[in-house]
Amino acid sequence: MPIHVVVAHIAVILAPISALLALAYAIWPDARGRLRWPLLVATAAALTTVISAEVSGSSLYHSLDAAAKRSATALPRPVFAHAHGSGLLSLTVVGLAALVAAFVWRLLSPGRTPDRAGRVAAGVLAVAALATIIATGLVLAQAIAAVWAQQPHVS
Repeated sequence: MPIHVVVAHIAVILAPISALLALAYAIWPDARGRLRWPLLVATAAALTTVISAEVSGSSLYHSLDAAAKRSATALPRPVFAHAHGSGLLSLTVVGLAALVAAFVWRLLSPGRTPDRAGRVAAGVLAVAALATIIATGLVLAQAIAAVWAQQPHVS
């Protein structure tokens, strides 16, 4: 089994967990003290696994593409779509991680008196969290289509 399969399964679990924690952190100021460290750990883990999934996926794609070319065939379109669409998840998780790192120590630190900058930061963090959840779903759907495109058709 390619390492990409294992890492990608972990990534599509950790990315939405991190995003849900970020969403809760953004909209629930009273819980920020309890959520800060779980959010930071989950986000670091999500970032690490998503980047690992992208790197291992790129390697897998190039191996599959080389094998297809040797047999004078083309990779199925869903494989191509997943390989080129998965960067969306990396982009959203990197963005979420940057915002989490920037906001949890200053603008959204636990106990900080709410102000305009904090409300804007909370809104931006919530949007980034939702984008990460959506990107995870899209990339997961592409991955499923890519896997099934490689399977023999069963009647």
